[in-house]
Order: sequence, then structure tokens, then C-alpha cells
Amino acid sequence: MRIRHFMRKERSGLAFSTLEWCKYEERQGHEVCLQQPQETAPIYTSKGWGQDPPDVEVIHSQLATTSYHNGAPKFMVMHGEPLSSVGNGISMKAIVDLAPLCEAFLCMRQEEQPIWSAIKRTYLVPKGIDLEQFRPLDGVTEKLSGAPAVLYVENWRGQRNPLYVCLAMQEVHKALPGARLHLYNCTDKRMKETFDALIKHNKWWTFIRTLAGPVQDINLLLNRVDMVVSGLFPLYARGIEAFGAGKAFIGAGYREHGYPYTCDYEPRSMARAILQCWEERGKIDFRAWAQTYHDVSNTVKQAVEVYQRYL
Repeated sequence: MRIRHFMRKERSGLAFSTLEWCKYEERQGHEVCLQQPQETAPIYTSKGWGQDPPDVEVIHSQLATTSYHNGAPKFMVMHGEPLSSVGNGISMKAIVDLAPLCEAFLCMRQEEQPIWSAIKRTYLVPKGIDLEQFRPLDGVTEKLSGAPAVLYVENWRGQRNPLYVCLAMQEVHKALPGARLHLYNCTDKRMKETFDALIKHNKWWTFIRTLAGPVQDINLLLNRVDMVVSGLFPLYARGIEAFGAGKAFIGAGYREHGYPYTCDYEPRSMARAILQCWEERGKIDFRAWAQTYHDVSNTVKQAVEVYQRYL
């Protein structure tokens, strides 16, 4: 099958997920092209991609106007959260505008399927990660400080920030004085200034040992901590990369497959989950959890099965 993807080039979870999607479609024998909506030159084409038109087109962010009437079945992958898609004032309107051109949507979290289904028929596929990229590393001895060492590494923007995580760790630190929190991937100057002020005023420096910017090697960082905590709600995003590296993941938006370390979007509930996870360390093989539930090769396989229904 010849599959053309459209994605605006950016550094985001959406972009990383799209690149993984393309990689594993090619692995499974398909010809793949990835291009920006407003450019004809592709970002990437797999070996064997020629001038023939695509069998299907997949929208990750926007669609080239030249594809509006080319007859290829189209599918939109719903990377974003429905509430933030409305909240940013742009995404939801764009989704609704493109919906008539699509055969169906694809989403990756069960809780959001009814929302997208109100706009277009929506198929659920598992939310996966590249288990070759996100994996345990042998010989990683330089662990970040803390028992446990807790990591927050999401993209910071607006309400998507670690405020509740910091408050949860304040409670954890009372029970476990050796616990430490490491905040990474803060790229906004005002956000950094805000949390720097909070850390100093609230004396959170007693347990927050890192407030840092972009991460070059995310898998190495994951291997240096005990667990990853998310500030997202009501859904979850790329934090499940922690599972691939063999680490625990805790987030109010993650309640998949009977996972034991769930919590509410409330600091004391988050703290209880962190404490339980640390107390029961070794009980769950988190790498095996990723292999069972979050392998992107399974995501792609099920997505291709959806495409084939419309050929």
C-alpha cells in the first residue's frame, strides 16, 4: 500500500508519534511518504515511492489543498486532547472543517472516542511508542538523585505544567525525606521564572533538585530515574515512554488495562500513587507492560486494517 502522511514539521509529541507511525508502516512493507501540507517536497519518502498516486492519505496536522479532490481515501489521526483542541481556539475548528474530506478518524485513547465520534466515525487503535528507541539501557549508573527519583518531562504550556506534581511531591517528601523531583523540558522563559519563584518561596528546593530546559536524549534521562509523573488530565500523552524504558508512569489521565498506580487529578491522590508505586517497586515489569499494551507496531497494524476497509 502507498501511504502519504501530512504533518507540519515541529518539535512535539505529535511529530514524534507521526515519525514512529511512518517508520513502522514501512517496516510492515508499505511505501510511505511524509510531507508538510504547504510544501511539495517531502520530508521523507521510503525506498520504492514513485510518481504513482497514494492509495490512502493520513492527516496528522492540516492537509495540502492539492489533495482535497484527488479521490484518495483520507484518515485523520487525533493526536491532541479534545478539550485543548477547543481551548487553543484553532484545532477543533480545523478538525471540523476537514472532517467532510475524511473517511474516518483514528484515536488512541478510549475515553476520547465518543467525543471524536460525534464529529466523524472514529476507530480506536492502541497508543504505542517505538520500543527500539525507548528501552532499558545497560550500564547506566549515573542515576538522578532521590529515593525515589521522580521525573516530570512533558511539554510545558499554559495549564500543562507541573504545579500539581510539585504539590504532590511536597506530600511525598513528608513521608519519604529522600524523595526528589526533577523538572525538565521547560522552554518558556516566563514559565521558568514562575516555577523558580515558587521553588524559592515555598522552599521546594528541599526536594526539587532540577529545573531545566530541553532534553537531548530522552531515553537516557528516563533510564536515570525511578518513575515519571504527568500533570495532564483527563487524558495522557507521551509519558508512556517511561514504560518502554522499564520505568513506572503515574498520571491522572492514565487508567488503562487495570494499571494499579492510578490517581485523581489532585495532589494528595497523586502522592498516594507515588508512595504506593515506590513501596511496591519490583511488583510490575514495566517494560513488559509496554510490550503488551503500547507497542507502536500494533498501533500501525490496526490502523492499516482500518485503511484497507475503504479501498
